Amino acid sequence: MAYKPSLRRTRKLEEMKLDIRPVMNLMVVLIPLLLAGSVWTKLAIKQLNLPPKSAGGGTGELDKPMEIEKRLGLNIIVSRQGFYIGSSRGFLEEESQQGDENAPPTIPLNEQGGLDYEALQTKLIEIKEKVDKTDFSDKNSIILTAEADIPYKFIIKTMDNVTSYFDSEGNLQELYPQIIIGQVVL
Repeated sequence: MAYKPSLRRTRKLEEMKLDIRPVMNLMVVLIPLLLAGSVWTKLAIKQLNLPPKSAGGGTGELDKPMEIEKRLGLNIIVSRQGFYIGSSRGFLEEESQQGDENAPPTIPLNEQGGLDYEALQTKLIEIKEKVDKTDFSDKNSIILTAEADIPYKFIIKTMDNVTSYFDSEGNLQELYPQIIIGQVVL
């Protein structure tokens, strides 16, 4: 409907004030609510080392003869049967099982059918006490490998149990802080 020209001229434009109070009230409530409800995560980073690169085939300092280091090469293999602990010379096994190709793991599964982390830590503490008295260059490092079907959470839990332990007095002690990730080759 069209207005008459006389009414069109007499109509005044009203200035409207912008009311931002409801928006401000919403922000005052919303910001603390979002901060209180947000998830604050704590990220843990583990220092891992890759296996050393084999020398040779290059030029420069790699061609120079290297001093032979005395290395232990302590390994842990996480499998569905348990933990295999060994070094470059072979795996630890019971005396009755030595020489058997299908020997059971060094630390078999516990009664509930899960990995026995307490026995692993006890065995590694025993090995650490013996190794500390030697002159191995890698006595603070361990090579951790796992079978392909082992879930990631078990590998992380193994890393946690390998790096440190609580002694009898309740103090946190270092076990094998340098973890090297290996690969199972079949």
